[in-house]
Order: sequence, then structure tokens, then C-alpha cells
Amino acid sequence: MVDPLVGSRSSGVVREIIQLRRGMQGLEQQLATGRKSQTYAGLGTQRSLSVAFRGDLARFESYHSSITLVELRLSITDQVLTRLDGVATEARGSMDPNIYQLLGDGRTQGQATAYNLLGETLSMLNSEAGGRHLFAGKDVTGKPVETINAIMDGEGNRAGFVQHRNERLLADSGDSGTGRLDISQPAANQVRLAEDGVHPFGLKIGSVNNGLSSTVVAGPSGTPSTFDIDFTAQPGAGQTLKINLILPDGTSKSVELVAAGAGQGGDGKFEIGASADETAANLAAALTDSLRKVSRIELGAASAMAAGTDFFDTANGGAPQRIDGPPFATATALRAGTESDTVFWYKGDNGTDPARNTATARIDDGLTISYGARANEEAFRVLVQNLAVFSSGTYTEGNQDDENRYSILAGKTLQSTSYPAGVQKLEQIAGELGAARSAANNASNRHTVKSGTLQTLIDGIESADLSEVSVSLLTQQTRLEASYRATSILFNMSLVNYI
Repeated sequence: MVDPLVGSRSSGVVREIIQLRRGMQGLEQQLATGRKSQTYAGLGTQRSLSVAFRGDLARFESYHSSITLVELRLSITDQVLTRLDGVATEARGSMDPNIYQLLGDGRTQGQATAYNLLGETLSMLNSEAGGRHLFAGKDVTGKPVETINAIMDGEGNRAGFVQHRNERLLADSGDSGTGRLDISQPAANQVRLAEDGVHPFGLKIGSVNNGLSSTVVAGPSGTPSTFDIDFTAQPGAGQTLKINLILPDGTSKSVELVAAGAGQGGDGKFEIGASADETAANLAAALTDSLRKVSRIELGAASAMAAGTDFFDTANGGAPQRIDGPPFATATALRAGTESDTVFWYKGDNGTDPARNTATARIDDGLTISYGARANEEAFRVLVQNLAVFSSGTYTEGNQDDENRYSILAGKTLQSTSYPAGVQKLEQIAGELGAARSAANNASNRHTVKSGTLQTLIDGIESADLSEVSVSLLTQQTRLEASYRATSILFNMSLVNYI
């Protein structure tokens, strides 16, 4: 029989053993996990700090993940922009107005090069990274740009650029081939030049510089514009009439007609006749010939440039513009193409908001960057448009008018792809996106420092000192062993044994 006093003492020792075993289990767990506690409650008064620090750390890690994705996209975008700049340089090299050597298909080697560069440009504008098409604005899941074949040659019932270019040339040239200007003689001694209506096509009368004596010029005036020249007597040989014409692309061309003696007429000249009436008739005929020549050459090149703007300038929700015809030669207006009758070369988001704002990322507390882009932004569109315009025409060997028209068009596209003042440049887009990338990199560096600091603070609160835990564990083990011995002695003790 165990002494009651011994039983009482033994129960106290047992409780101490249980507490020691629990303490050892806790220490063993700390030694295994390296953490003071598996719950915040076990951290005592520092648990609120731990929770707050971990919340901050999670937020910075979220920012870091966002920055990593943005940097991937911006890196690829930067590579595309760098190559597009190279494409523009190569394109300018192909647009030499002085080299006119036709290949078998009626195009020059420069045009063939430009066509290949156009295909490469369109492919790059369809670039994708991290689940997002980089030049599609907000519509990130689909390719923003059509194929080169569809854009140039159309698809099914949908017209491409080449068809629109041909229709635009008809509208600019008119039925008589004088660029939609009418030449008439309301009186025998009078010549009238008039625009054939109020519309955006053909040649427009700018100004008239009259150097002919014995003549009276009235105008240009009115809408549509017109001017008259009346011969009151004969002008002198060598005297000139200069008419400044506005071409469809906004550039100008001067037509100069020189009075010449009998039998000395020809290109740019009109013969002084036997009477004022005959001289007026000669001027009308020479003016008709000059306008037809302008229509074949300068107007043809300017019409192609205007067609390029019609078809490709679709920013801010616009649609490709088409000639409101047939008939096209007498058309008086443009109309918006529809997706059923016209290839929309750009198919991405086409809102009126800034292109950069179509993709945003929050990279820090209160800091959001914008890094979106649209393929129909001016800098991209200028390159695509001029490559298409330059590469699309065909010419005839031995035709001087064709050679002159090619040279003028090459000069126009060369100037345009040089990005003159006032035109958005690829470098501007690169600079804007570069600023966003720099902000993301700076934020990433800040987050790295902050995350490291927070992790150190969290470790100070949550991590166990393994050396201290080992010492405590040995101490607890020693105490536990002593308790086991004491318990054993107590349970073996009795009054009989004592006596």
C-alpha cells in the first residue's frame, strides 16, 4: 500500500513531467521547423507586428509579380520598336527616286524590298507576350493587324488597298483626265478654268500669277473655285501665265504657260495667234495638255499618297475611307468602308483614349504605369502606309510619264518615312514606354530592399534561436530524467519498506 503522502507528492511530480514533456515537444518542434510557434497566438504580444509585416511582404511580392510580367512585355516591345526603326531606315534606302529599273512584274527592286519590309512590319505588329498582343490596345486576345495579302489585294468581297488606290485615281483624274478641272471659253477671247464641284478629289486652284500683257484675270474665287482670263489684245512673246494647283495630298504644283511666236508652240507654250480670239483658243488647248500631263504624273503620285491616308488612317475609331461610287470618275465624296466591303487593316481596340492607357499595371503603393500601344498609332501607321503606297504601283518600261511619276512618288514616300516635324516618331513611343520600364525597374529595386528588410523583421519575431532551443531542450531533458527518477522512488516507497 502506497502512503497517501507519497501519492500526493507523486501526482505533483507527474504533473511536472507532463509539463516538461509538453515543453520538450514544443522545443523539438521549434528545432525541426526553425519557428517559435505554428500559430500567431504563440508569438505573444508580437503577433500583431508579424501579421502586419507579412501583409506588407505579400503586397510587395504581388507588385514584383506584376513588374516581372510588365518587364517581359516591355522588353519585347522595345525589341520590336528597335527593329521597326531599322525597317524605316531600310525602307528609305529602297525609295531612291533616281533608280528606275523595272523587274518582270512592272515593279522596281526598291518596291520589292519595300513589300517584304511591309510583311515584316505587319508580323511584328502582331507580336504577343505574356498572353497579350502588344499592339492591340485593350483587345489583347486577337491579332490586331491583317495579313499583307488581305491588306493589299483584298479578301473575298472586301476591297484591299490596291483596289481603293485605283478607285481614288479615277476620282482624282476625272472623265477628261484634267484632274477634275474644266477648261472652257465662255467668250471667244476668254478662257475659264473651274473646279468641277465641291469635293475632295482632283486638282484645286490655288492662285494665279498673270504675266501676260493685254489680259485681265478675274479670280480665283467662288466655291467651287474658278478664274477667267480675258484677252483684250495680244500678249508679248516670252510672257507667262502661272497657275498654282493644289494636289490631293496637300502638296502643290505650278503650271506655267509661256506665250510663243507662230510655229513655236509645244510643251508648256501657247502660240500667239493672228487675233486675241485665236490666242485665247491656243491658251485653252495648251492648258488642257498641261493639266493632262500633271494628271498623269504629279496628280497620279499625289493620288496614291491620298489613297494611303484614306485607307490606313483609322485612329480614334475611324474606318478606312472609300470613294462613294461607282461611278468613280465623277464621285463627289468619300464614305466609310464597312467590314463587309473593305479590309480593315487594323482590327484591335480603336478607342479615342490614349494608346498608352490601354494597358496599365500597379507597381507600388499609389504608383501605376501605362504601357499600352496600338498598331494604328501615327508612327506605326506612317511606316505601314508608305510601304504599301510605294510598293503597290506598277509601271511600264520606256514610258517617261511612268518613270517621272515613280520618281515623284518615291520622293514623297521617302520624305514621309523620314518622319518630318509634327509627325509622331517611333522614338517618341519608345521614350514613353522606356519611361514606364524605368519606373517599373526602380519600383522593383525598392521592393527588393523593402522585402528583405521585412523578412528580417519577420524572422526576428517568428524564427527560433536554434542554439538557445538546443540548450533549453537539454535542460528540459535533464529535468525530465530527474523527475522520472523521483517518481520511480516515490512509487517504490511504502511504510513497510521504510520500517
